[in-house]
Amino acid sequence: MQQMNLDSTKFESFLRCLSLMKDICNDVDIRGGKIRQRSNDHSVIFEMDLTPLISDMNIPITKLKEKLELFKCFIGSDVDVVDDETYSIADQISSISFKRPLLTLIDNQFITEEEFSNLFTLDESDIILNYNIPSVISDRMRIITQGFNVNNVVVVFTGETASITSKTISKDQFAKFVEGIVVEDEKNCSSNLIVTPFIIDHDGDIAFSMYEVREGQAINKYSTTIGDVSINIYGRSSLIAEEVESEDEE
Repeated sequence: MQQMNLDSTKFESFLRCLSLMKDICNDVDIRGGKIRQRSNDHSVIFEMDLTPLISDMNIPITKLKEKLELFKCFIGSDVDVVDDETYSIADQISSISFKRPLLTLIDNQFITEEEFSNLFTLDESDIILNYNIPSVISDRMRIITQGFNVNNVVVVFTGETASITSKTISKDQFAKFVEGIVVEDEKNCSSNLIVTPFIIDHDGDIAFSMYEVREGQAINKYSTTIGDVSINIYGRSSLIAEEVESEDEE
């Protein structure tokens, strides 16, 4: 049996980390204090190191959205998290425990190091774009993409620079979040990226990198933090070599 005491600040950070996935993952499979799993639609892989909070505990959480509402009962309290035949959360007054599910039945299963290394390899020589997105920009991306009712943004490469943009489906509204990003490899193409990694709850900047792992295909990495927890998100996108529409043509 393992038991960790989380003060109210650490417990809130723990819930913030889990909340990142509540709308796109049915379950969370924490193993050895880490999360590495696909979203429901396999569009992204989440990787989080929760060991600063819960050490190397194993906590499988099914029906994440429902469980989070239960966990929130303990916000504001110092809690004990117990990893045993069941896992439980308790403060000085109350406790709640959960039967461990069969790991083979979890929708979003943990990806081992070996499985992860077989999916793709990121080589620094393959980087085509590397940019730190300030919080003010990611806040705008969240607000505007919600207002546009779209779930993607477009990275537009124009020679030596790139921009990050979005538009409504009807193309009657257009946003340019940032332009003039100096790229690592000159290109004239565009790439549609799912917006989720740009708009997640986080602290500080988002380090955004695109790797052209083979011609016309990119792996995109987004790195940020919540408190002491490091968060990486990975996704794929196509590099579409075509005549790019004028960004002011709206």
